[in-house]
Amino acid sequence: MNSLTNTFIPIIYLFYTLVIYFCRKCILEIRGDPKSPLLLYQVEAKEIKEIVESVLQEDESLFLVEVLVKGNTGNQKVLVFVDGDNGISIDQCSRVSRQAGSIIEERDLMPGKYTLEVSSPGLDFPLMLTRQYRKNVGRTLQVETLNGEKVEGKLVSAGEDLISLEMKKEEKSFPYDEIKQSKVKISFK
Repeated sequence: MNSLTNTFIPIIYLFYTLVIYFCRKCILEIRGDPKSPLLLYQVEAKEIKEIVESVLQEDESLFLVEVLVKGNTGNQKVLVFVDGDNGISIDQCSRVSRQAGSIIEERDLMPGKYTLEVSSPGLDFPLMLTRQYRKNVGRTLQVETLNGEKVEGKLVSAGEDLISLEMKKEEKSFPYDEIKQSKVKISFK
C-alpha cells in the first residue's frame, strides 16, 4: 500500500500542477481578449453609454442616468435609463431607442439577439446624479448614508458637492460621497 501511494502522489501532483497552469493561462487569455465573456458586459455597457450620450446631445434637457446589460451573450437585455430636467416623454424614449439601436446594430456591438429598453428611471429608482437631485428640489427624499443613518426630509437644495434636507426641526446637509442611496418618497395626499 505504501509503495502504491508513493507512486501515485507524484502523478497526482503533476496532474494538479498542469491543471493549475492551464487554468491560469486560460484566465489570462480571457482577460486580455476584448470579446471575452468576462469583459463583454463592461465593454458593451461602456460603448452603449457613449452611443446614448451622443444621441442625447440633440436635446440638452435630457441626460443619461444608467446603462445595464443583463443576461447571457446571445440573449441579452440592455436597459437604458434616461431622464430629463422636465421629465421625459414616451416619444423621447422612442426616439432615443431608435437612434441608439440603429447605431448599436451598425457597429455590431451585441452578439446574437438582444432587447433594448429605453425608459425613465421611475420614482422608485435611486437618485444617482446631481442633475436628478436638482430636478427634485422641493420633494421629500428618503436618504440612507454610508454609515447606516436613515433620514427623511424635504430636499431644499442640491449643490455641486452636497444636498440639504429640511427635517422636522433642523436643516441638515449630506455630501454626495456619503450618500449610499436616496429615493423620492411617493406621496398620495
